[in-house]
Amino acid sequence: MIAVVLSVHASLQSIQPLKPGSKAVTPGPKTLVILYLLLASPAFAGYRFDTVGSYLADASALPAWAHTLDRHSSDKTLLKDCLATKETCTGRLKGLRHVIQKGAQFDREDQLRLVNRYINKRRYRRDRSKLSLSAAEGGEARLRNQWSTLLEFLKRGGDCEDYATAKYFLLRELGFPAEDMRIVISFDRSVRAHHAVLAIRQPDESSWLLETDNRILKSRQPGYRFIYAINEFGIWDHEE
Repeated sequence: MIAVVLSVHASLQSIQPLKPGSKAVTPGPKTLVILYLLLASPAFAGYRFDTVGSYLADASALPAWAHTLDRHSSDKTLLKDCLATKETCTGRLKGLRHVIQKGAQFDREDQLRLVNRYINKRRYRRDRSKLSLSAAEGGEARLRNQWSTLLEFLKRGGDCEDYATAKYFLLRELGFPAEDMRIVISFDRSVRAHHAVLAIRQPDESSWLLETDNRILKSRQPGYRFIYAINEFGIWDHEE
């Protein structure tokens, strides 16, 4: 369940199919331009990191997210000790240590596949926390009380935002730059519900989305209307 909403605006376009027995009409230049604009619109295009004017505020503008980043910093001390000395690893840190060491030997795409599958094995747990209000750049943003750190997620599971956050933190341990990753909240038109995925920027400025069903969406990312995104540095608003 998505519990952070910056703004929601939707405009749906529909194209009527031909009726049985009717003749197809060759579209003129004006119609072709309209179709091109529709297909190139954000409703159909993949996630873009370089959207002009989308930066909203520093990550600290969402206190719940900033607090999660602080907790993750504390967790990193435990993880650092575990990676340095196997004997200090306890519980789920043992498996996490193995994944990080194994992943360090992989190329970039195999690292993404490894992390996606490893995190997706954890138990889905719907977030039932209450909501609170916080200010971001002068406006109000409704947000969830708590996001999970990597270690918290491995311990108790979570919902789709927590899956995306755990993948983000684990890929940071494998050396992925923060500026090339964002936790993206979108509206999935296929199921008419909000959904969170982790977006990874590629060298050609396109993005890959890590899904909770182990898919990695590359060139095709249909049905998503992107609403906002976060990483450890900032918040981006993608609503027009």
